[in-house]
Amino acid sequence: MGWHKVTEVETLKKQIKLKVFVNDLALLLIYDHKRVYAINDRCPHLGASLEKGTYDDGVVTCAKHHAQIDVKTGEVLEKAKILFLKMPTKKTKTYETKIEEGTVFVKV
Repeated sequence: MGWHKVTEVETLKKQIKLKVFVNDLALLLIYDHKRVYAINDRCPHLGASLEKGTYDDGVVTCAKHHAQIDVKTGEVLEKAKILFLKMPTKKTKTYETKIEEGTVFVKV
């Protein structure tokens, strides 16, 4: 486990969310109020990329089945839905981040 350089803060600020890879692990970075959050890019329901979803006020919503995940904790705030049925959706993994001299690092 160690720190990995993943992007520049200015790049992330412009995009708000950015998919990056550390080795073979896909992560979604979120820039919000001068903080950077990192979560597994795969929705814990069926593995869809969260990068294609939306982000609003600390919550990523999966584009596929609308599961809502808190980017700070990885907790599921709203389970995935197919039609009107709520599907089992587990917590996702979050990762520690830091910013040094304009560069974003993730601990994996």
